[in-house]
Amino acid sequence: MRKRGDILKATRRGRNAGRHFIVYYEGHDDLHFIGGMITHHDDSLNVSMKASHFLVNDNITGNEYEITYDDSYLVKAKLMKFESWGPFTKVGQLSEEGIKFVENTIGGLVSETWEEYLEKTGS
Repeated sequence: MRKRGDILKATRRGRNAGRHFIVYYEGHDDLHFIGGMITHHDDSLNVSMKASHFLVNDNITGNEYEITYDDSYLVKAKLMKFESWGPFTKVGQLSEEGIKFVENTIGGLVSETWEEYLEKTGS
């Protein structure tokens, strides 16, 4: 069961699929869910994250997560993610501070596809 703040890695990782790591935000329907996108790209469309936004170790297993803070940015978009990109593997977890950061950054936005985001931003 996914929960807000899980960092996911898609099996399908093409440019128009789950190439970047995904922060699970909320469910949508059987074919989609809503998520944020973590990137290393520093520009005005992205918001800098902090090390304190990420957990380093899984609280249950004690194992270190694959994805932790690494000069990370959150894309300012609430993106539609497709279940067909899966299965998805949990590779990280945001802290409570990180979850609040995501909620404050993308919570009030309208969900959109990656293609809609690119068209809107001229990227």
